Amino acid sequence: KEADRVADRKRWMRWALYAVQLLLLFVLQETPGLLPPVMGAKPMLILAAALTIAMVEDCVPAMAFGIFAGLLADFGGGSAMGYHALVFGVLCFLLSGLCGTRIQIHVFTAILMGLWSCAAAVVLDWLVLYVARGYSLAAYALVNAYLPIYFYTLLMIPVCYGLQYLNRRFFGRR
Repeated sequence: KEADRVADRKRWMRWALYAVQLLLLFVLQETPGLLPPVMGAKPMLILAAALTIAMVEDCVPAMAFGIFAGLLADFGGGSAMGYHALVFGVLCFLLSGLCGTRIQIHVFTAILMGLWSCAAAVVLDWLVLYVARGYSLAAYALVNAYLPIYFYTLLMIPVCYGLQYLNRRFFGRR
């Protein structure tokens, strides 16, 4: 009974740290001039964090943190409220299911999982927020706006994975 209470307490502390981490990364991401732009793009730190959280948590908490990160992205990015919440939530749920049953997560595998999951989010953003709205020069926008965001966000996956690793060391989990 006592072991269950300790495990519950650690789980809640781990989740609280995830929430604080997402909030701090959101502030870092949205503060002008704090992160240097690369080719005019800034990384989506909360996407990288949500994906790495999904790699180490069960499906439902991963989806919840994906939705939370997506709501933050919607709030900061000026897109329709709920769009990123839906995309991040589904993506984190799928990623968690895959990583929880088939793949042992290390830095290298986290980067591999980040390659496709981050690409899915960024390409879907491009399709929904640019192509579907009928803007011209879609290929130009993909190459010059969305791909730099993708690669810069991908560079943040190991950093966010390190944060999740430290969180797991102190509060347990995969």
